[in-house]
Amino acid sequence: MKSLEVELQPGESFFCEKGAIIYHEGGIEKNVRVLNKGITDMLKRKLSGESIFLVELTNKLYKPQKLMLAGKIGMLPLDLKQFPNGIICRKGYYIASTKELDMDFSLNLSSLVSGTGLIMQKISGNGTVFLDSFGSAILLNVENNDSVYVDEKSFICMDANAQSRMGADFSAKGLLGGEGLTMFRIQGPASVYVNSVNV
Repeated sequence: MKSLEVELQPGESFFCEKGAIIYHEGGIEKNVRVLNKGITDMLKRKLSGESIFLVELTNKLYKPQKLMLAGKIGMLPLDLKQFPNGIICRKGYYIASTKELDMDFSLNLSSLVSGTGLIMQKISGNGTVFLDSFGSAILLNVENNDSVYVDEKSFICMDANAQSRMGADFSAKGLLGGEGLTMFRIQGPASVYVNSVNV
């Protein structure tokens, strides 16, 4: 998905990151939320790479109204019902969601060593979240006792249960081969999403 067109029923709301809106019809009211959950939530959003501003879009008319959103290049939709403990993703990858979600940050030494930074983003809640992606996202289902090696630039997200089984793999051969000195090593069971385009 390169963009997302949403049709809101009367009274229905949608949430997005600042700057994601391409257009919205006249019956949709925008409300910028900053401190609706307090200073702690605002700091969590900032540390996780998101803006402190969350835009709430609500249809105030008696008939359906449309809006369109887009990320930087592509978009990956994920139903968080499939991830009861949430997902771990690269910071700043949140674009929008059908409901207001819990944005938190996760400190991960492996991600620091692998080049994505010490802080990653944890997203949890009940709804569908839309994340930035490059190309068409690919799902890797890693079985128990198996592992997968992922280039840090290609990593989008994984289920939060697998975070403790994520490590940095050092390889001089990878550096000479153009892949960099380290890659993420993720041990299963895990669901991992990667970009299909080399960034």
